Amino acid sequence: MAEKNKKYSLGKIITLVIILLIPGLLHLYLRQTGENIYKTLPYLGKEEIGSITKVQPFQLVNQDGESVNFPERASLTVVNFMHTDCEAFGNMMELAMDKVAKKFGKHPMVNLYSISLDSTDTPEVLKAHSDKYHLGETNWQFLTGNEKETSRIAREEFMLDGFRDTLNNEGIIHSPYIVLLDTKQQIRGYYEFYTEDEVDRLVGEMILLITEERQKRNE
Repeated sequence: MAEKNKKYSLGKIITLVIILLIPGLLHLYLRQTGENIYKTLPYLGKEEIGSITKVQPFQLVNQDGESVNFPERASLTVVNFMHTDCEAFGNMMELAMDKVAKKFGKHPMVNLYSISLDSTDTPEVLKAHSDKYHLGETNWQFLTGNEKETSRIAREEFMLDGFRDTLNNEGIIHSPYIVLLDTKQQIRGYYEFYTEDEVDRLVGEMILLITEERQKRNE
């Protein structure tokens, strides 16, 4: 029986090692052998000749009332824009972010931000709103600030809609996209939150960028 348990434990360890190695080995194989199979993620954002645009630094406040200076560190960054009383999307965007946070919320190379476009979403309001997602020790934060500034950040930095509609009951309009940035704050992907395939694509492309970054650090 002891011998059988040893073999079972060894089998579990081998399986776990294989699962952890597959993404990196597959990525390396495709880069070395696939001329048209492997494609790096595109750089998105403003069209400027001879340069790749980056999301510029900004400062907001998180759900704990602490100032957050973006970028906090060189990391992959996942961002969505929201507000707590959104009737169009409800909390569906945060549920999609929660799915990502469950996989990467404690990853040392990842930061996640949900940025409110409503200045009445004070840190206290965001704290109550975010408690349902059990942020704990994760790298996911809810941010808030002056509406003009958060709207500017959405429109000018992330190329997304994000503003108060003064012609329609003062409601806030925002895009249904989650955004992925690389470690240099360059936009590498937009993903629709309400499509499961799109959220899965985000997860897969985060793994791809993490693998690329690790390879660069080891070169």
